[in-house]
Amino acid sequence: MAERPLGQLTLSEKFVDAERMARELMDHLDRGFLPRIRELQKLVEPADGQPLNDEVEDLTVRIHAARVLESDLFTEELYARLERYCRSINADVSRILTGG
Repeated sequence: MAERPLGQLTLSEKFVDAERMARELMDHLDRGFLPRIRELQKLVEPADGQPLNDEVEDLTVRIHAARVLESDLFTEELYARLERYCRSINADVSRILTGG
């Protein structure tokens, strides 16, 4: 189903969609983005006084870094959509409050 343009949505629909996107963003950060960063961090940083694992191959690090970057791109896109919704909600509420 194609999304309707933001200008065609009611204020109520915008609130519902923004709430869904906020939950999706939080879920993605908790279950996707942050765990991928921790995985990469474990590969490249020594743990509490332990020597760095020299056996980790460059390809492994590149694969993990690519996953982080891919996840970051999704995070930025979702955040940008949520921000557009919040700006639109703010504009709608301002119009209601000023009678415009």
